[in-house]
Amino acid sequence: MKDEQLDRMTGLLFPAEKVSEVKPWGTGHINDTYLVNTANGKFILQRVNPSVFDTGALVHNYELLNRSAEDYQKMQYVKLTPRMLPTSAGSYHLLDENGAAWRKVEFLPGSKSFDITTDTRVSEAAAAAYGRFQLFLNTLDVSQFRETIPAFHHPLKRLQQFEKALEKAEPYLIEKAEAEIQAVEQFKPIVSEIESLLNSGKLPRRLSHYDTKLNNVIFHRGKPFVIDLDTVMPGTVLFDFGDMVRTFTSPAAEDEPDIERTVFRTSHFEALSKGYFGQLKNELSEIEKQNLLPGVKAIIFEQALRFLTDFLNGNIYYKTDYPDHNLVRCRTQLKLLTGILNKEQSLLNILQKILIL
Repeated sequence: MKDEQLDRMTGLLFPAEKVSEVKPWGTGHINDTYLVNTANGKFILQRVNPSVFDTGALVHNYELLNRSAEDYQKMQYVKLTPRMLPTSAGSYHLLDENGAAWRKVEFLPGSKSFDITTDTRVSEAAAAAYGRFQLFLNTLDVSQFRETIPAFHHPLKRLQQFEKALEKAEPYLIEKAEAEIQAVEQFKPIVSEIESLLNSGKLPRRLSHYDTKLNNVIFHRGKPFVIDLDTVMPGTVLFDFGDMVRTFTSPAAEDEPDIERTVFRTSHFEALSKGYFGQLKNELSEIEKQNLLPGVKAIIFEQALRFLTDFLNGNIYYKTDYPDHNLVRCRTQLKLLTGILNKEQSLLNILQKILIL
């Protein structure tokens, strides 16, 4: 980021405030995030990556989302997410000369997030925050919102991309990934199952967060708040639930080389299910309730496909630290998926119990 561009956008977004310091903040790899110190307090300044998001769709969505959120939170006496602060012109983003969107966000000092947790109370609280956020999203007209990343969650498309990559991959890469490629062949029916459901016309189309990782909930003074709303778009809660299961239930990092450390923890599955559906179960349709696990399996398999596809393509999408990084990531997803399949009936029993209470 050129300093002059950062200085200019800081001046435009903080026109009446004395700025004493601007420094990089957080560990995100997509957007550029800064902590801004001013005479009136601290704020987050963020540049949205235009090579990842459809900037026009994102700006459009936020205008609807933020204005509705302000009203909803006042009426319900709740706080769901840190406030995005409007510009002097009343909009929520400013565009720079390169077409990137910049914004100013409330800073909650002392907040923390978790990539992994051993505490089921954290899993339950984070999932409950997503459930409360979904209750708000359910009040909005999904048809008014656009896709900020087209076909973001699309298992069939990801499978097709994998097959194309496999056709063109170097032989030594195929040999290295032989076990993972065989596993993909075994798990292909997961895509057929979810594709049939998505095409049935019976599944409600809902506005969804669509990136419900554990670390997209921050805890401030013990209370959880949902962040990273760039992916809010039309979708299905099945995939939001699936991404929670994917990122809450393993005690190992997504790129843990020791595959034995990747295990599926039923206790965290039960905790997050209690948190999420404790808020949301009365608003779900029967077909959603009956197909929660197919959504889980589809999302985890989709992510395994994405990592394996990138490995076969020569690591051109995800940032990698070593040649087999994406292959390691793929293995953890396949291991987690296998753990879920091995416990499928007990997980269905847990969901049934939570949903009928």
